[in-house]
Amino acid sequence: MAELELNSQKFEISAKINGTEQQVTVNPDETTDGAEFFNCIVDEEKITQIRANEHNKWEQMWGELDQQSIDEIGAAINKSKS
Repeated sequence: MAELELNSQKFEISAKINGTEQQVTVNPDETTDGAEFFNCIVDEEKITQIRANEHNKWEQMWGELDQQSIDEIGAAINKSKS
């Protein structure tokens, strides 16, 4: 996995979720073995937890979003990290 350069600092992104553009607070974290994942919060409610797998495809670890929404959030996270 890529090193977490954000030092677990929350940041804001804009992503289309279920067809609606929303502001998402992203809280980076990592598992005990160092795997990076992201908690995603809208209106102070955690909506999903996602990570990029070994093929750099975004997958949901927790939550009920469709794959298109997950990909939108993942793309916005990637853009914010570059």
